[in-house]
Amino acid sequence: MKKYNFLALAFLFSFISCSSELKDEETNNVDSDDVIVEDGNSLLWKIEGKGCVTSYMYGTMHMIEAPYYNMTQTMMDKIQSSKAIIMEVDGMPNPIESFNMMSLDSGTVHQYFTKDQMAQILEFFDQELDTSPESFHRLYGPMKPFFILQAMTQGYFEGETKSYDLDIMAMAGTNDIPIVGLETIQEQLGFFDIISQEEMAGMIMEGIENFEKEKKDTKKMMKIYHSQKVEKLIPLMNKQSPELMQFSDIFLYDRNKRWIPKIEKEISDKQCFIAVGAGHLFGEGGVIDLLEKEGYTLTAISTE
Repeated sequence: MKKYNFLALAFLFSFISCSSELKDEETNNVDSDDVIVEDGNSLLWKIEGKGCVTSYMYGTMHMIEAPYYNMTQTMMDKIQSSKAIIMEVDGMPNPIESFNMMSLDSGTVHQYFTKDQMAQILEFFDQELDTSPESFHRLYGPMKPFFILQAMTQGYFEGETKSYDLDIMAMAGTNDIPIVGLETIQEQLGFFDIISQEEMAGMIMEGIENFEKEKKDTKKMMKIYHSQKVEKLIPLMNKQSPELMQFSDIFLYDRNKRWIPKIEKEISDKQCFIAVGAGHLFGEGGVIDLLEKEGYTLTAISTE
């Protein structure tokens, strides 16, 4: 039987999250005191070379428990001094379009489960996610199984949660910095139509069975992320999320390739701050690797 774990969602998909005005001539407000991280274990990277305006890139975790969240002054300075913020999506999704994409064309979600499985799902949502059977039928009945999976994934997090993505969007708004989206939320949701609804249903049942272990694995991932041991992130995602990483070309590498021309265009004439899921940055085929192959110099710098 396959072993399912969905921590990749927290790194690969954004749907799970005093103003300063820069003058036109201030095209490259870069801190000359950036501290280089020699071993590359940092989530913050400087992009230079090939005639671009020096820019910065940060690997986010779209949802994270508050104790593991660390938005430093250095990061806020980089964000607020940028002329554009580049993110996976350019803002909050259109709720009607997103609802339509997550809704079934016909029938209800019950058709993907046996009677015993549905009883198990209802009990799980009632006991673990504080969602009564009546609320479940109303909220999830007309939706694709992925909507259930998303709710379960959010259940791995305890206490107060934070979102780098939402906070960066808020800072962009406060400082009147435009946000450039690399893709739309509709595109992101569309990737999950690649997985059959039956396969998604199987993931849900296994996820319920292993819910407590999933929560422990989430805690482990957050600790690794917080410590910025980036060399462990991708191997851990591959190990713990094989059901998603078998679609790695679609969910990860093809997306990375499509982003590079858009990133190049933006950093060619202005300082940018790029914030995308950390899973996109590292390893062969990651955004760092792809930008280096295009001739840019990327340097890990301290977030402190």
